Amino acid sequence: MSAKSTADRSAPTAKDPLIEAAIEEFSRHGYAATTVAGIARRAGVTTGAVYAHFDGKLDLLLEALGLRTADHFVDVAADAGKVPAEQFTETLAQGLVGASLGRRALILLDVIAFARRDPDAAKALQRMVAVRQEAFERMTQAGVDSGFIDPTLPHAELARLVSGLAFGMLVQRALGEPTASTQTVAELAEHLLHPAPEHARGADAHLSRVKARAAAAKRAQAALQSAVANAAAAGASLRKLGQAAGLSHERIRVMLAEHGASSRS
Repeated sequence: MSAKSTADRSAPTAKDPLIEAAIEEFSRHGYAATTVAGIARRAGVTTGAVYAHFDGKLDLLLEALGLRTADHFVDVAADAGKVPAEQFTETLAQGLVGASLGRRALILLDVIAFARRDPDAAKALQRMVAVRQEAFERMTQAGVDSGFIDPTLPHAELARLVSGLAFGMLVQRALGEPTASTQTVAELAEHLLHPAPEHARGADAHLSRVKARAAAAKRAQAALQSAVANAAAAGASLRKLGQAAGLSHERIRVMLAEHGASSRS
């Protein structure tokens, strides 16, 4: 995660007027028709002043769309990690659902279409996605190492899924379409992240990971037992159940008995 604080990120810099001018030009004329000279004119500076801070309009695009959205998500994730365990996934979901790029969302759609015929723009978008994914992977790894979360999916896959979810919501907003509710996203996060209970956060990191893995294994065992019971109720034989689960007939029989006892209790 970046060493910069949220306050550092939000502090005004000499780049900010140039970024705002770029966003205005991109919004009015589209990415393809926007020029560095036009951005400079709108910002009231020379083109040399633009190039003193950016390599060109692709670099401006990355700053306007990529790094800021990545920083926003890192901030959301960091803030979520400070709240009580029972509020973790809801806080994270509120950050995802509530995130809005405003005019940047329309620019993003325009650039995605443009990138299909421009290799440089495509590379810029790939860099933007990579920044977001790397940031989320670092956050997830830190959560696992501390015993705070135990994700269902591998870090890279989870990062791609969350990145796709975030981009998809941005596109929906840009098109004026409703997005998934905070509750739905929170439930999805709960299934994917498995935040550890409050008392486990301060424990030794290695012991916390063992506890998290054990809890995940217990959840997986319960889910398997339920799936076996449902399949048996649907008429699957012990032989087929054993083949599907990679277990012996006797183990399947025990699982069904345990599930029946649990259901009656």
